[in-house]
Amino acid sequence: MRRTKLIPFCGNLKPYLMIALIISMALVHTGCSPTFWFDQANKDTYEILAENANDPAWQVPRFDVEPDPRSRFYDPYDPNHEPLPPDDPAANVYMHWLQCKKGYKSWHKLGRALSIENPDWLVQYGISPELSAEIAASGDALEGVELPSLDDLTLDETIDIANINSREYQFQIENLFLAALDLTFGRFQFDVRYLGVGGQNPQVELNRRRLANGTQELDLASRIGVNQVLPSGAQWAVELANNTLWLFSGSNQTNSVSLLSYSLVQPLMRGAGRKIVLNNLTQDERNVLYQTRILARFRKEFFTDNVAGGNGFLQLLQQIQVIENERGNIQRLERQVEILRALSSQKSKVQSEKLDQLPPNWIIPPELVEKLEFDDESRMLSWNGEMTEEQEKLLLALSDADSFQETANELVSRIRTEVVTLDVAQLETRLAQSINRLRTFERQYQDSLGSFKIFLGLPPNMPMTINDSLLKPFELIDPLLPQIEQEIYDYVEVWAKVYVENWDDPNLMPPTTAELKEVVAGLQQLLTKLHVDALATLEQDIQNVELLLGDNAEGVNDELLALRQRRFLSEEDRERVRKSTQNDIRLYSSIRKEMQNIESRLAGLQSFLSEDKLTNVQKKKIILEMANLREDMLRTSQGMQVIEIGLRVELITLEPFTMDIGEVVRIGLSNRLDLMNQRGLVMDTRRLMEVRSNSLEAVLNVVVDGDVSTPLGRNKPLDFRGSQAGFRAGVEFTAPLALVQERNAYRESQIDYQRERRAFMAAEDAVKFEVRQGWRQLSVLRQNFETSRVQIRLAALQYDNAVEATSDPSQAGRNQGLNLLNALNAVLDAQNSLISNWVNYEQNRLNIYLDMGIMEIDENGIWKDDFYQHRAGRIRPTNEHRQSTPETTEVGVTAEEVIRPVVFRPAGELNALATDSEEAPQAP
Repeated sequence: MRRTKLIPFCGNLKPYLMIALIISMALVHTGCSPTFWFDQANKDTYEILAENANDPAWQVPRFDVEPDPRSRFYDPYDPNHEPLPPDDPAANVYMHWLQCKKGYKSWHKLGRALSIENPDWLVQYGISPELSAEIAASGDALEGVELPSLDDLTLDETIDIANINSREYQFQIENLFLAALDLTFGRFQFDVRYLGVGGQNPQVELNRRRLANGTQELDLASRIGVNQVLPSGAQWAVELANNTLWLFSGSNQTNSVSLLSYSLVQPLMRGAGRKIVLNNLTQDERNVLYQTRILARFRKEFFTDNVAGGNGFLQLLQQIQVIENERGNIQRLERQVEILRALSSQKSKVQSEKLDQLPPNWIIPPELVEKLEFDDESRMLSWNGEMTEEQEKLLLALSDADSFQETANELVSRIRTEVVTLDVAQLETRLAQSINRLRTFERQYQDSLGSFKIFLGLPPNMPMTINDSLLKPFELIDPLLPQIEQEIYDYVEVWAKVYVENWDDPNLMPPTTAELKEVVAGLQQLLTKLHVDALATLEQDIQNVELLLGDNAEGVNDELLALRQRRFLSEEDRERVRKSTQNDIRLYSSIRKEMQNIESRLAGLQSFLSEDKLTNVQKKKIILEMANLREDMLRTSQGMQVIEIGLRVELITLEPFTMDIGEVVRIGLSNRLDLMNQRGLVMDTRRLMEVRSNSLEAVLNVVVDGDVSTPLGRNKPLDFRGSQAGFRAGVEFTAPLALVQERNAYRESQIDYQRERRAFMAAEDAVKFEVRQGWRQLSVLRQNFETSRVQIRLAALQYDNAVEATSDPSQAGRNQGLNLLNALNAVLDAQNSLISNWVNYEQNRLNIYLDMGIMEIDENGIWKDDFYQHRAGRIRPTNEHRQSTPETTEVGVTAEEVIRPVVFRPAGELNALATDSEEAPQAP
């Protein structure tokens, strides 16, 4: 009874089994998920990249195609389930409606991103995630919100930012990844693959049919095979096919038949041999090597462009220095315009105009007796001194005669008119030009800074400043010296409080002794600052230069020894610096003598002022002596700056480059990665000739195939029998008669090979030219820089002499304005030439190491060079050229609370220094 009930139950299960079978087959053939293939592609690709990163010459620290999470272009979403990015509104319409047809309605099933760039990239700068996403969605231009400011960026910090955000760097990494990805397929071609005879993929077909007689059947046809291509060109394949038929009527019959097939094809002519078969795989392997070298060289170029490019870090520093030089030039111009204006405004106290005849009954009123005078002999009407508005009205009211009114008006006009000499006009014209030029320089700097931000991968509207510590050696004058000079210059306003213009005035209230003592005390404080601050700073500079020039190596640290090696490439250079320094030291000795003289004169004044009663004559001499002392102190401070310029300019060093021109050529030919790739391309085209030549041969293949099946009607799908086997063997031949396309391809490959040979020779010549040109340029720039040292010294002296001539009454009318302009131009040109030659030298030093191919970049993207490793903080500083300057004293005597800085105020070999034997005037 159990058996009778079981059969209907099994029959009831057949539909369910059939449904389960269909579902399982469908699930199997839907394939693996995109995530599976994504992970597999990454795994295979990164294994290949790890294999190719074993040579130190082109080893790269990073080949991960996934960007840094801090990067602007980092994608925070699952790459296999990407939300839709923001779209152009007009173009977006066509995704939903086109040609009266509805589009796909589920585009947004994975969501929609608010921005194309990384919404969290600003979080690293202290911005909240919510605000960062909002800023990113606005294109980094959210109204009312400023992007965070990157202030005082050092060189290594800019390189780090570029490594994270540079789109070009990411593009090169992706190129390497794609080359390795192509190679995974090339290697897969020689693996055992799931392809059957004839290259068919595994396949399953399930069909249910209902015949006309009412019979129902289910047909399942499936096949699976494997094959492999061998390096010789042979290809073998094995395939298993099965066909199962279920009849659901009558006795519910099942019939299953299987067929096992195999084949082997071995080419003998066309497509035969490892030379032909392995060529594509060989090319893919070589392409990965080429791309690895391209990335390695790109890292060198990337560092060079960051530091020495057209808008690189060094170029920005040069622009900053040029702007500072121009500002200093404007300050010097303003100072000299002020001085020349004061000199030119010193008109004669008596102004005269021609008056042919006095008006009748003309009488000079008592109020104008001391001012107005008429000379009968010369017929000149004269006015003595200044004229007030009341005095002007009285003068014009003396007579209504036309001749008198005309003469009186001319006299008033002459007194009122400010005299602007040619010298002043020349300087003011140059001042206006300099101000305009400064605005242009500042605009150009902002343009260059914007380009640099784009190079770093930052938005150009992101505030940023760079650290200018590399310009520290070009601070040729310690800021203390111009500050003290400005205080001495402004002290004239303090002195003017006790100055008396007319000592014969009966109503004169002469300055008291206490007031005079206060002015002298202020002069003493200024002299103390010269002693304690300025002179000590100068002594420190002298000590630094003497340490640099020293020959003794015992007890000298490695830093100083390295500095000497960089500074002096020959004994002649050392001797030139020694002679220049000796002259600076002589000038320094003169400065000390002058200061001792000033100190003695001040002491004399203080002693003289200790007396109880002073006559006006004595006070007049004291006031004049105080003015002389201030002038001498001003010249002394200027002289100190000239000496310091000469000393500090010798402390600036260039990084040495000692290779000869033949050596740099040989190194370049041996180490240039792009030249290695170019040489490899010649071999690639030569190999391709062999492949194209093989395609002209006949097809001659040995073919072996066969199969074995199970018996029909027995429903035993694995019962393979020899009696059901078949075997075939033979030869396939195709005559090479119509091969015009192959012929043309072969001829093209020959021409391509000749072209590639010439391209390699051109690349080789270009390397030779680049390194030879760089070597010559470095040599010239080093010489130019040494010339710039001399130029800056001479310009300082020229400017000092021009300033002295301006304040010397005996030089009046001798083109002071033109001389000053020439001196100012010389100073500005020398300053700009100094920084320009230094920057150009460093740029060319970078380029020649890049051109030679021996620039080693560390894992942080920085050149393994002492100079740049030092600036990046990875090696202890070799030398900062300076020891710490003494702290300033708190003595401050000035007429103004804010002292205008004077960046560059040289005053050269002063007359006071050149005439040591002259006796200074003593206090009365």
